[in-house]
Amino acid sequence: MSWEVCVQYANGKERVLRTYQNLDVALNCVDRIYAIKGYPLHLAYCVRPSCAA
Repeated sequence: MSWEVCVQYANGKERVLRTYQNLDVALNCVDRIYAIKGYPLHLAYCVRPSCAA
């Protein structure tokens, strides 16, 4: 199963930043993003299962 690291904007739009094969690596990516950029109020980073068939 593959996992997508996404950014969700306050207006409801979402954009895929990267795709990973391992959930732990994807979650670590989000942790690193927050560690570098902090916690902005206007967007959120998340991990979700890939929609690719």
